[in-house]
Amino acid sequence: MKSLYDGYKDKAVIVIVYIREAHPAAPSQTAKDAGWKVIKDVVYYQPKSYSERRKLAETACTFWEMPIPTLVDTMEPNVGETYQAWPNRIYVIDKEGKIAYRGPMGPGGVRPRDGEKALRALLALPQSGYVTPEDMGSGSGKSGAGVAGSKGAEGAPEGRRPPQR
Repeated sequence: MKSLYDGYKDKAVIVIVYIREAHPAAPSQTAKDAGWKVIKDVVYYQPKSYSERRKLAETACTFWEMPIPTLVDTMEPNVGETYQAWPNRIYVIDKEGKIAYRGPMGPGGVRPRDGEKALRALLALPQSGYVTPEDMGSGSGKSGAGVAGSKGAEGAPEGRRPPQR
């Protein structure tokens, strides 16, 4: 998703909407047994308040060095339910606010290249010169948000899954 943002941030508004934590620790888990749900000895449970959700979204964006502006959904969640975005999904919305592209649900179904094709068509750009890899999301389980374990940050075990946005 970073490549999509970098390639089009001057042509379109691209944002991530964090709707809820996809892989929270169970209430009974502690820093000793929560595995990849722990960063620097902090266990990440499903947020119970908007401020907790916002803090977790900020932590995820910082941990994954995500340059994409991120909006945080309300606790209802309005965006997550309205757009059926669970666990993740790509949308392209035109200037009038109409859906120009609704990608399949992720994580395996998320195909940034398909979203990029729709965006290029909406912007009347040639269908060439793509910035996203063709194989992302083709059933590999990768959402395009990052590669598990690639960060290797202090306190995050290798193989840790990225928080979902």
